[in-house]
Amino acid sequence: MNPAPVSVRRMTRADLERVMGIAESLPEAPHWPYAAYLQALDSKSTPMRIALVAEDAAFTSSRSRQPENSEIGSHPFRKEREKDEAPSFLTNQIAPDRAIVGFAVASVIGPQAELEMIAVTAEAQRGGVARQLFADLIGELRKSHVEEVLLEVRASNCPARGFYRSRGFQEAGRRARYYSDPIEDALLMHFVVV
Repeated sequence: MNPAPVSVRRMTRADLERVMGIAESLPEAPHWPYAAYLQALDSKSTPMRIALVAEDAAFTSSRSRQPENSEIGSHPFRKEREKDEAPSFLTNQIAPDRAIVGFAVASVIGPQAELEMIAVTAEAQRGGVARQLFADLIGELRKSHVEEVLLEVRASNCPARGFYRSRGFQEAGRRARYYSDPIEDALLMHFVVV
């Protein structure tokens, strides 16, 4: 499959309404509060995070304002978003000719990184968006001298597990009853950055 016609760039504050909308539309995605995304964008926060978005000209902002489903990945510190946290000034900040169709966030504690989330809207799935996000994320992690990427994923999330395996992740263990709502084991996976 050819790569999706997407451009990947660093996430900005203006992207947060769209990013949070994508995450909230995905049943298995963590629903971080607005403050957690702000912290991910803060270059002085600890741990340092790399947050990327994928934009696609094929999806206009009006078509993709209401993302539908599917997330690949998960974050261990799941928090419920407080509905009043996202300020209204973020509304309509998406460029009219390009729409955010996916995003990725990783925390870096050298020489390791944790893939906290990678998510793609249902409309843009199976078009190479997640692959492009992951490739660009690995490029950024290399610049930070990361040697290994870790993640946790629900044991039942077969699409995510398949995606991670296709990118070179290997299972490294299991955490029993790690997730709640519903209670489920987490599979630990790791990827060696070469």
